[in-house]
Amino acid sequence: MYESYWGLNEPPFALTPDPRFLYLSKEHEDALMMLHYTLTRNRGAGMLVGDIGLGKTTLSRKLIELLDPINYKIVLIVNPVLTPIQLFQEILYQLDVPAQTRNRQQLTQILFENLLKMYERGQRAVLIIDEAHLIRTTSTFEELRLLLNCQMNDQFLLSLLLLGQLELRQKVEKVPALKQRLAVRHQLKPLDYHSMTEMIDFRLKTAGFTGERSPFTPDALFEMHQFTGGYPRLVSQVADNALMIGMAQKVSHIDGFLMHSVIMDFEGKEW
Repeated sequence: MYESYWGLNEPPFALTPDPRFLYLSKEHEDALMMLHYTLTRNRGAGMLVGDIGLGKTTLSRKLIELLDPINYKIVLIVNPVLTPIQLFQEILYQLDVPAQTRNRQQLTQILFENLLKMYERGQRAVLIIDEAHLIRTTSTFEELRLLLNCQMNDQFLLSLLLLGQLELRQKVEKVPALKQRLAVRHQLKPLDYHSMTEMIDFRLKTAGFTGERSPFTPDALFEMHQFTGGYPRLVSQVADNALMIGMAQKVSHIDGFLMHSVIMDFEGKEW
């Protein structure tokens, strides 16, 4: 609604995990590099944890974008509240492998045979589990560990990435054999003030903004960082609301006073 008012081609602060709008702060760049290293160097398994709203899902989509679809077959599970049998069935389904059985041993054998065929074709499967902290049972984590036993002498046939909130670490601690297999472990942290302002500028420019002056004044950005703590999702929500209200009030920029008002309204509070 406000795009033309602010000189934009599209909304800059949508909450969908669009890799085009992923601002790679030093923190996010390090995380992406380590996840990419886990896969391309065949390290087996890696884990990325972080508080809600820090950009883990968008990072995973950016990672998928970087991988050669000829060499890597991606299995992306975004709702991991599955039994071990359902997990195997979903992996096989996404690998385009028909499997009618519910027998765990048979499913395991079918999966291994197809991973071996992929290996012979020069391909490797990548299993990415988003929101992995939602996995309910230790037995499911144990099954994930066993998947890493699908190996040839020189490499893993399947790479595993776990992405989730901080409690994922506690759940993995209860499965020491899986924890030991995690060659890479990284924790995302919120953006500092400088990185937050760069993220806002980056997303505005990606959305087509060509103005010399940002719609947000330094005072507004300070208010924003104080409130959001540098959490990208919350930053995007507040910035989006501010642009909408700024258009409604026909202002030329969002200053600290207006930003404070937006934040109070966002919180459902009065001055």
